[in-house]
Amino acid sequence: MFQHPPDKTSLWIHCAAVAISTESQPKSLPRVARTPFYYGWVVLFVAALASFVSGPGQTFTFSVFQDSFINDLGLSATAISTLYLFGSLTAAGMIIFIGRSLDRYGPRRMMVVSVVVLGLGALWLSRVHSSWQLFVGFTIMRTMGQGALSLIPATVVSIWFVRKRAMALALMALGGALASGIYPFYGATLIGEFGWRTAWVAIAVTGWVLLIVPAIIFIRTSPESIGLLPDGDTSDGAPGDDSKVKESHSEFSWTVREATRSRTLWFLIFAGSAQSLVGTGVAFQQVSIMTSKGMTIGAAAGVFGIMAPTAIAGQFLAGYLAGRYPVRYLIAAGQVGIVAAMIMLLGSSELWHAYTYGAILGTVMGFLMNLNHVVWPNYFGRRHLGSVRGITNFGTMSAAAIGPLPLALSLDLTGSYAVGLIIYMVLPPLCGLAAILAGRPGRPVRARLLA
Repeated sequence: MFQHPPDKTSLWIHCAAVAISTESQPKSLPRVARTPFYYGWVVLFVAALASFVSGPGQTFTFSVFQDSFINDLGLSATAISTLYLFGSLTAAGMIIFIGRSLDRYGPRRMMVVSVVVLGLGALWLSRVHSSWQLFVGFTIMRTMGQGALSLIPATVVSIWFVRKRAMALALMALGGALASGIYPFYGATLIGEFGWRTAWVAIAVTGWVLLIVPAIIFIRTSPESIGLLPDGDTSDGAPGDDSKVKESHSEFSWTVREATRSRTLWFLIFAGSAQSLVGTGVAFQQVSIMTSKGMTIGAAAGVFGIMAPTAIAGQFLAGYLAGRYPVRYLIAAGQVGIVAAMIMLLGSSELWHAYTYGAILGTVMGFLMNLNHVVWPNYFGRRHLGSVRGITNFGTMSAAAIGPLPLALSLDLTGSYAVGLIIYMVLPPLCGLAAILAGRPGRPVRARLLA
């Protein structure tokens, strides 16, 4: 049958329909998101690198510089420990501001700023000549190392991963575990070859070289910011994906004000205090405790070599169990391990006792570290996670700063570390009880009112 050619009006209608159809189609993903695998794994790698670069601000690095500070600055070990305590407490206060800034400016800017300031802090330490200068150096390094470059990587990984969060955080923690084994050796080698002041300069440059460029190029705020969903999930109706996507979209994010009004937050902060307080306290005094029991310095230092790999094992154990059991119950169970480690340390008289203690404590510290990263985004959401973590990290960093004090007082007042170790055994059961009573916060009041 003969068909009349379309008139001009029909052509215009057809072209308009095609144009509207084209505009309604989803735009292609940005280039950074078009990797053959989920881009979150790239972010995780850079986060692990940031965790590694945090090493100069951790206790294990400062330990190799302590004798140099004592000999060159004319300060006593007690004076240096006191300056370190107040520097750490100041850093704990600063972490609240860093958490809020992370939500406001994003992880890329904050990671770059943090590593730059960490390097400047190391340069400052290379030029110190007085106690106040050393305090400033401690404050900068603890704020950026133990604080910012621990908070930012854990937060960004928690945002990019939801279902796989616990295992992703365990992988990220490999960076920190490597730092604990490499930075003390690196620092000691630099001190032996070039002196402690030049060593700090080299450490500053090392951090800048390792992290600044990768952070600028690869870090992105969230999967949603580049058109993706957490864990690499899709919304195309593929089998097994629908529930995951719905779970991501139905996630409720608490503001920091809402979170601080929840008893769950405060109970969980207290529940995490034993890990920070006891872990830092025994690490600071571990060599002294073991040498007081007749062991050599070399044997006592060798216990750290046991703790690093077992901490990694504890991280992955937590990553496996967190997807199967409530996190707060796992935190409560971990407190038993702290008590067991303290009993073993208190009764150590032979080398195998010390190594068993190291294996137990390393495992439980890694286990609880992972869980205390996982619990906050699981319970309070991802949108305001930096601000929430700023509050929670203030609690854990304060506990860590106070950690060495019970052992120091025990030694000064009784001539033994025994009383301090017994005090350490009292805290974990209370923390376990707090974890169980914390409950799960559910939805914030704002979300309930809108429901």
